[in-house]
Amino acid sequence: MRHIDPATIHHSESHRYLLSCVAPRPIAFAGTVDSEGRPNLAPFSFFNAFGANPPVVAFSPAFRGTDGSPKHTLLNVLATGEFTISVVSYAMVEQISLASCDFPEGVDEFLKAGFTKLPSHKIKPPGVAQSPMVMECKLLHHIPVGSAPGSANILIGEVVMFHLRESIFDGQYPSADRLDLVARMGGPNYCRASGPAVFTLAKPTHNGIGFDALPADLLESTILTGSDLAKLAGVNQLPDLAGAQAFIATELASLATNTPDDLSTELRVGAPEQAFRAFLAGRIAGGEWCGNDTATLHRIIQGFLKKNDVTNAWNCALSEALLRQPEPTLPSSEG
Repeated sequence: MRHIDPATIHHSESHRYLLSCVAPRPIAFAGTVDSEGRPNLAPFSFFNAFGANPPVVAFSPAFRGTDGSPKHTLLNVLATGEFTISVVSYAMVEQISLASCDFPEGVDEFLKAGFTKLPSHKIKPPGVAQSPMVMECKLLHHIPVGSAPGSANILIGEVVMFHLRESIFDGQYPSADRLDLVARMGGPNYCRASGPAVFTLAKPTHNGIGFDALPADLLESTILTGSDLAKLAGVNQLPDLAGAQAFIATELASLATNTPDDLSTELRVGAPEQAFRAFLAGRIAGGEWCGNDTATLHRIIQGFLKKNDVTNAWNCALSEALLRQPEPTLPSSEG
């Protein structure tokens, strides 16, 4: 691991590390007007939501990294106390780049980037009509972090109006696929938050046993990943050997009619039950338990976890104590 003290490097290097690794970051198109009412639009990826009562968002128009001068967005918000936030969909990505150009003060980036202005209801700055969601915001706090080039200016705003396109809804709430948002990575890289990139992860309904309650052989595994172990550690109590004994007995009985002959194939095609049966057949053949046996069992456990079958993953994990013994001590197929 590299150890880097930000005090010893140029701020541009810190900027690159942050943008590369604090990612993906949602993108905000901040719409503002200056004291004369002239509109301005600029994208920012130092942006997020931070509360719901009241709804609060924040973004940071940092001082320019070259000369430390303030951006037009910052000056406008400080002058008027208002801004819009328009989220960015994949259909808008090329226009993001165009709108990010450092146009002179007073130039209308809405016009330059080909966007239509969405009139606001409660504030003066418009939003981007092509955006799937626009928020009207009033400035709550400005937190200046410094005055040097690249220093942050955190603008915290209360959302006073939401505007959401009808097409993004799938039932009561917006759908990730319908929103088709994009996010910022490091350098020229972006990512698209729809399709295969989106996955679901259920929130815990109970307190898990935690990593500290896992058996040492699992924690020391070179096969099981942190995500694998987290699934095992998410059960509400440590399973006992009775489940593993019943599981082994059932799989032993199945060997009479279904004996897989290639364990590696079963693992490759994602069939952990078949792989476990093949593993049992090998144990019946005899021989002392070895490190390869533990590694293979952990691959089978991993196969069950990929199918979100935590129960049988634990049955496999606890079966090692039984399977380490000579064949005559294995549970019988009658239980």
